[in-house]
Formats: sequence, C-alpha cells, structure tokens
Amino acid sequence: MNRIFFIISALVSFSLAQTTYPGLNAWTHGQTVGLAGGGYLFANQNEFRNPAMLPDSTRHFKINMVKYPAGISGQSIIINGQRAQHRFGIKANRLNYGQFDGRDLNNNTTGDYSAGDIHIQAAYGKAFNSGRFVFGISGGFFMSAIENEKANVFTLSPGIIFHSRIVKTGLSLQNYGTVLKSYSNVSSRLPSVVIASFSRGISGLPLIFEVDYIHSTNGQDSNFILSSLLYLKNGLIIKSGTSLHKKGQITEVSFLNNIFADMGMGISYEYEDILFDLNTYTYGPGGFVFAMGLSVRY
Repeated sequence: MNRIFFIISALVSFSLAQTTYPGLNAWTHGQTVGLAGGGYLFANQNEFRNPAMLPDSTRHFKINMVKYPAGISGQSIIINGQRAQHRFGIKANRLNYGQFDGRDLNNNTTGDYSAGDIHIQAAYGKAFNSGRFVFGISGGFFMSAIENEKANVFTLSPGIIFHSRIVKTGLSLQNYGTVLKSYSNVSSRLPSVVIASFSRGISGLPLIFEVDYIHSTNGQDSNFILSSLLYLKNGLIIKSGTSLHKKGQITEVSFLNNIFADMGMGISYEYEDILFDLNTYTYGPGGFVFAMGLSVRY
C-alpha cells in the first residue's frame, strides 16, 4: 500500500502537494493537461472546476482520456445543458492506479489487487445582473478503493465569476466537504484549495491569457499558473500552460528537459459540432502525460 501512495503523491505533486485523497486534484480532463492545470475561466472545453463557468459554456457532451506514467490512467465524461436561465452539468471522473502485487508481512504473495478513485459531481450555475455576475455550485460523491480498503467523501465546490470591461475574474473553493468513511480511524483532511482566476483577451488578436492562483487550505503549497488559448483559422486552437512549479523541476540532467519542464501544450480542431482534442504535459527529468478528448455540441 505504501507503494501506491508514493505513486499517487508523485502523480499530483505538480498540481498541489497533497497526500490525503490526492485523486480529488488529479487531472482527468484533456484540456486541463494541455494548460498545465490552468484554464478555469476558458469557455472552450471547460470542465466547470469553477461551477460558475456553466453559463459561459455551450452545451457539449465530452469524453476524455488521460495517460500517466506507471500505468496510471484517468477518464472523464461531462455533459451540460440548460433550462430557461438555469445551467446544469454532470461530471464523472475515474482514476485507475493499475494492478499491484499483493504481499503479506512475510513477503509472501497474496494475489494481485487494484486501486482507483471515482468522483461523480452535479453542478448548477446562474447569471445575474445582465450576466456580469455568475454564481455556481457543485456537489459530489468521491469513492476511493485500495485493495480491500475503501473511503467515501462528500465534496462541495462553490464559485463566482465577475465580468468587467477590463478582466474576467473568478473565485472558487474546490473540494470542500466532509469525509464519510476514511481508510482508517485516523482523522484526515480533504485537499481543499482556493482558486483566484483572472482572464483577458488581447485586443486585435485571437489570443486569451489566464492567470490562476491556487492556494491549499492545509498550508502545504501554493502555485501560480499561466495559460493561454490561441484561435487560428479553420477551427484550430493552440493551448499552452506553465506554472511556478517549473523552478522545482529544473535539473542538471538536460537543458532541453529543463525548457519543457512543467509545460502543457495542446491542439484542438473543431469541425461543425465536433471537437477533437490532443494535449501533453511534461514534468521533471522526462516525465510525460498524454491526453485526448472528443466533444460533441448538441
């Protein structure tokens, strides 16, 4: 079991350094990978991590797959829609940590076992004051299993967005809630974070930038993420992102690896009502994450 927690912690260390229920912060959406964890306020391919983004997002059905090192993989299914002035969304995330060789205290094999997380969320958003102010909230049920041990968590994530002439501003509280069932009797805290986001387009250019400040309420880490979307002709969208975690991933192994450390890149192609999405993220001395997605507007 210690091996599993080591892999899980390494998996999300480039997002926020947490060791309790780290699957809550792992990336299972393709565009999030390409933006190095940013993009909370981008309407394109948004997964409403800030639920107040629901009114800005067109109706889509989205499927995403993320491939991590060490046989770890993530998947997500997202659908959103509206009724009158009310916006709704449903999201299901799955993180599979793979198969492991079970052994007892005497190092005798006890058979293979698996580990994984599932997070199901429902979200609601509504715009006020002619769309300048938006409120959203999402609630979910997180289920985690390691061998025969299981944990259940109820999550709550509210968010607000304010549209001004100068900048689009967002504030969200992610992964608050309560632990319904823990792996042990030891009290554990959720990896809750506060995210402040600022997004603005460049006048005269098909380019949008966003800066996100992510702060852990456990006081373990904080991070600034810079991400961008560049809209080209013929339905092409170029994505990129990086963060302050880059300085902690620079080594003396390779100059080229240092350039691409903590860097997300992606490309989307939209044809009529269908959007194809490919994204990558590189970290440390050669670590690599790959993601792909398909979105259908209805």
